[in-house]
Order: sequence, then structure tokens, then C-alpha cells
Amino acid sequence: MNKDDSILLIIDVQENLAPAQESPREVINGCAALLNVAKKMDIPYLVAEQDRNKFGPTMIDLRHVLGEADCYYEKDTLSCYKNDGIRQAVEHSGKKQLVIAGLETHLCVLQTAIDFAEAGYHVFVVADSSSSRNGMQSIMGIQRLQRNGVDVVTREMVMFEWMNQSGSDLFNELWERRA
Repeated sequence: MNKDDSILLIIDVQENLAPAQESPREVINGCAALLNVAKKMDIPYLVAEQDRNKFGPTMIDLRHVLGEADCYYEKDTLSCYKNDGIRQAVEHSGKKQLVIAGLETHLCVLQTAIDFAEAGYHVFVVADSSSSRNGMQSIMGIQRLQRNGVDVVTREMVMFEWMNQSGSDLFNELWERRA
């Protein structure tokens, strides 16, 4: 992954959806960490919200990282690609690598990743920052993503590949958190 050609998409990590997932805290913390690093490295990011009236706003942990950023896109489609606003924001970014994390692995994450991959993007799904309501759904989603040419990665892989070298304050901060 190249930070200069990447855009981050966080999908549906919302107040009335996240707590029902198999590993909600890992997803919330992972998405917050990805957003924090993206902000510090000037990597563009988008946050999709499925039917905000039903599923609530994005989790407070992520909103805290985002501050007043104008990056939220409400959707009623499962695939973010099929939402005109999100698809156009990705297209207008000029980036060709799409890093995706969020909920649910076998539904919105899967459909979004496959659709963007079919549209010519190099798509990476962050497995340890994505989840479904049960493990079987997540496993099946990950397997299908891999069969469809989507790279499945971890958040450390993403952050350290974006960084590409050691020695910076951000590298040292991330390296210390690993322990």
C-alpha cells in the first residue's frame, strides 16, 4: 500500500450496530487507529453510515478522532460503490488503492470491496478492524473477498506500509503501542 495512492473507507461503525458484532471493541479501536494515522499522514478518508435513523451515528470513539471533519456519508445501499456520493468521493480523490474497514464483513464490507475491485481499484480489507455478528459470517466473507481478488490485511500492515520507513515520531508512537 502506498500512502500517496490510498484512500481509507470506514463502513457502518455505528452506535446501534457495532455493539452487536462479534468483536466490537477491536473494530472500534482498529478503525479509530486507522483514522488517526490517516489524518496524521494526510491520507483522505470517508466514513459511511447505514441509515443513521435506524443504526445511529458513528461510534463516539471515531467521532472523537474525526473532530469536525466533513467526511460522513449516509447510505441506504449495502455496497458503498452503489451510493453516488461515496463512489464519486472515491473517484474524485484520484486514488487507486482503497483501504476498507468496518461492518459487517460479509455484507457491506464485502459488497463494497468487490464492487470497487471490479471497477479497477486495488482493494484492501482490514480483517482485524472489520467484523460480523458471528465468526462464521466473518470467515465466509474473508474467504469470498480473497477469491474475488481483494487483499485481506491487518491494521499494522496498513499503517506500517503507509509509513514505509522507521525513525519518525509517528513510527515510534505506533511501535511503542504494539508492546
